[in-house]
Amino acid sequence: MADRLREVFTEPQLLLAGAERIGDRLAVLPLLYHLLRQHELTADLIAAPLGAAMVVRLAARGRP
Repeated sequence: MADRLREVFTEPQLLLAGAERIGDRLAVLPLLYHLLRQHELTADLIAAPLGAAMVVRLAARGRP
């Protein structure tokens, strides 16, 4: 599932929309948040708090 999340978020998109592309969002969101904490996915948390409308993308390689 982690590989699918990385693939889906290669193109920036809304957090919940991307999660729902993988499957049941309640099953997907814990791993999505884990990938955010591991800096494999990224979101602009300075502009707004993490939420359903947050844009998430695959993090650039070599950068946290």
